[in-house]
Amino acid sequence: MSWNKVQLDLGNEKINAFLKNDESQLCLENVIEVGEEVKVDKKEFVVLSSFVEERDNLLTINLAKASKPKKEKKSDGKQTKG
Repeated sequence: MSWNKVQLDLGNEKINAFLKNDESQLCLENVIEVGEEVKVDKKEFVVLSSFVEERDNLLTINLAKASKPKKEKKSDGKQTKG
């Protein structure tokens, strides 16, 4: 499996990380708290689980295969005149 160098977006800070080619895992230094989702190169992923490799102090995050779906725009409920 190959890995791609990516940036994890933490709002005001970006951290270098590696994303598995099939987008199933993210690996980085153990410097963050893991939430329910992560943003990688402007793409949001749902976090399934995570673990720390104690030997190298690396954080591995298992991601849902599909990226988080975009929210649908709400309709204003008005009919258009035809």
